[in-house]
Amino acid sequence: MEFTDAVDQTMHDLASACVACGKCFSVCPMTDAIGIGDADPQAVTKGAVDLLAGGEGTPEARLWAHACSSSGLCSDVCDYGIDPKMLVRFANYGQVRRAAGPAVRHNAMTSFRAMAKTVRVVSRLQLPQDTIDRLQPPRAEEAAPGGTDVVLYTGCNIHKTPHILVLCLDVLERMGTSYTVIGGPSACCGINQFRAGDGETSGRAGLSTLSQIKDVQAGDNLSWCPSCQSQFDEILLPNYQRMTQDDSFALLPFFEYLERNLDRLRPHLARPVHKVVALNERPGLPGVTRAVKAILSAVPGVELVELDVPRVGLMSNYLTVTPRFKDELREQEFRAAAAAGVTTLATVFHACHRELCHFEGDVSFEIINVMEIIGKSMGLQADDIYKRLKMMPDIERMVDECAGLIEANGLDRDEVRDILLADQLAAKPVQGAVIENA
Repeated sequence: MEFTDAVDQTMHDLASACVACGKCFSVCPMTDAIGIGDADPQAVTKGAVDLLAGGEGTPEARLWAHACSSSGLCSDVCDYGIDPKMLVRFANYGQVRRAAGPAVRHNAMTSFRAMAKTVRVVSRLQLPQDTIDRLQPPRAEEAAPGGTDVVLYTGCNIHKTPHILVLCLDVLERMGTSYTVIGGPSACCGINQFRAGDGETSGRAGLSTLSQIKDVQAGDNLSWCPSCQSQFDEILLPNYQRMTQDDSFALLPFFEYLERNLDRLRPHLARPVHKVVALNERPGLPGVTRAVKAILSAVPGVELVELDVPRVGLMSNYLTVTPRFKDELREQEFRAAAAAGVTTLATVFHACHRELCHFEGDVSFEIINVMEIIGKSMGLQADDIYKRLKMMPDIERMVDECAGLIEANGLDRDEVRDILLADQLAAKPVQGAVIENA
């Protein structure tokens, strides 16, 4: 069985199992934001089922599938054993594939190449080659099988904010955990291609990465990126299991690994970090939020504050399809954080950090990543060069600031300028043939 055959069978099974009761639509946080909050929930979910079956669906169903932000608030409401988030993702895949037709391969390739180029350039504006090699080493099959405690699968886009990944590796080393890093565009989870409707290329990329990770034979396989985690959990692994009947593989989010090993981590959290911290929470992976709070509670000096604000999206960039809604949620969170007197708004994921960090100059608190707090308590530091660049007033200032690394890493200044302009100012739909980089 080919991957696309497995995907088609999964879509058929979802369509057959769904009774279009509408409960998932009723709890979705995106419906009002996209203007369909008053639509009939049963009619919309029935339209989504039609998309799964290769039909046109309804205008409301197409819009709903397109706008899914993977908040996961629907996951517990289905009485029929379906994960509605998967159903909506496959429905969107079906409508994009149907609409794009033969162009899906070209669209997927264009999206992936744009992402890969941006990652390559933006990371090299911040790091010398030896540090890049540490964060994105040669292919994992060169490592000795079974010779490492964990694989850390990074995904691609964390390399735009490399200080986060540097701190992850430094923390593992301080804990005495041996690791193999797999990531970057050469180890793609297939999410860009899947969103573009190209199931064949998505499967080929994702299965290749799965093979790289499995070949290491590590004790635990960890993920950093929530987009990659959801792509594995909802798309890649269920269809891989359908193809092979092998259900032995799983990815564990990095923070959940730290929480499971908190007894080993705790002795290294020795330095007080006197901060009043609110988390930029995302509901898509609730285990990660729980783990982060447990870890920060073990850091001496940290006071955690809960903000009573809506939590939407797997990451901030998953709301780009509704820019006004995203802006409103951000401003609501900022106001709540200021009213609570926090010193720190801590992002959890890299894409959220990219989209929020530069607002630090406009608010009364710092905006840093959770790993910076953990690192500070352990005596570890990595400079957030991405934030420093993004807070600069214009692209030319950024280019001048990076002149040394542009030359050292053999980058073209005009290409750098274009990439920075696109990376800083782009506002693209989250789902569909053209997407925001995850």
